[in-house]
Amino acid sequence: MTSVLDAVLASAYARSMTSDLDFDRESPIERRRQRRFRARIWVGAAGYLLASFALSQWGHANSPWRVVWALLPLLFLVWSVIVMVLRVRQMDEYQRKLFFPGVAVGFTASTFAAITLGTLGAAGFSVPNGGWSVAIIGILAWQFTNLLKGAPKA
Repeated sequence: MTSVLDAVLASAYARSMTSDLDFDRESPIERRRQRRFRARIWVGAAGYLLASFALSQWGHANSPWRVVWALLPLLFLVWSVIVMVLRVRQMDEYQRKLFFPGVAVGFTASTFAAITLGTLGAAGFSVPNGGWSVAIIGILAWQFTNLLKGAPKA
């Protein structure tokens, strides 16, 4: 049998046990990991944009270089995937718990958008640059879910 006093003391004890261990901000190591992740992702994004520009300028000629220009942007996408996997591996269990619902919702939204665009295309509707729509919908759904869940920013 417990009393109200026991519940109050147990609650105070639980707060005092964790109050010194909890941080109200990110640790210096975590901030350094976030900066490194952001720099690497920006390198991938900038490289992708430059490679896409090169593809639009020189990728339409009938030469052997056409294949190189077409594959070059994909290297930067692979780079970005590797950077993301490395970042997830650095997260602790709680950060992953907050992070993965956003990824799941973003993936589901992207899949739904891709199927919708495919169905519209099969019906004869033309959707120019439909791949970008799929990517943007997935990223927005991911970030919106992260915002609602309070997931880590990077």
